[in-house]
Amino acid sequence: MVAFTLLMGISLTSCLDSDSDPYSYGYGYAKVVNSYGATYFTMGKDITITPSSGSVATLLANGIDISKMTNHVVYITYRWDPALINITTETKDLQGVDLMGALDLNNRSEIVEEKGAANDSVNTAPIISLTSSQSSEVKPIFYDATTLLIPANYYMYSKIHYLTLKYYPNEETEDNKLRLYLHHNAKGDESTSATSTNYAQQGYLGFLQKAYDLTGIFARYALKHGGTRPTTLEIVTLENPYSVKLDDAQTKEKVYTVTYEEKTDK
Repeated sequence: MVAFTLLMGISLTSCLDSDSDPYSYGYGYAKVVNSYGATYFTMGKDITITPSSGSVATLLANGIDISKMTNHVVYITYRWDPALINITTETKDLQGVDLMGALDLNNRSEIVEEKGAANDSVNTAPIISLTSSQSSEVKPIFYDATTLLIPANYYMYSKIHYLTLKYYPNEETEDNKLRLYLHHNAKGDESTSATSTNYAQQGYLGFLQKAYDLTGIFARYALKHGGTRPTTLEIVTLENPYSVKLDDAQTKEKVYTVTYEEKTDK
């Protein structure tokens, strides 16, 4: 869960034994930018991270193509030799670091013009929660002006689950409020022996942390509301901490409210 304290920043670490490992390391959430064929990362408005071409090529050879993650929020790990590159906590432009990993957190967001349409994803199971009892910081937030980060805790064991965020533009809502529905397709997985949080604590962060690009949804909302941007989001879920059955008596609707604040896009 320590990873969630890094949502808007960068973390730098030095090796404990410099005799055996000359590198220092960094990790954190970032957004992928592709400009004129060059791919790099931004953390908020201030920090830019440009990986070495060699490390990008190595990841590509191992099946990780960061150029296909453009505009996605990812979780990156990287390293550098402090004898060759001087990076401190005050450094804003990190050049030539070795990119060691880039985990794409992007998930589907859909504009569903009519309920039951082909892109109206199936909801087969409730989730446990979009918050954590361990930390008030673990909750849905805006990463930047158009990207929503959602920590989704749900029961999972033997299958890859899909969590789709949906917007029904023909649904009536209050002025300046955008209602989105998070649907959970468990793909037939009915086990309650493990959760997405359990897997995240073992290093599989992508099962828990979901990122959604709302650019298209905001544009569709603006068409209906005279070009304005919503000031408040409502995320509607079905939750049950004890069962994976939608028809269980303890499955309840839960609404999370998220407000964008300019200071988060730093």
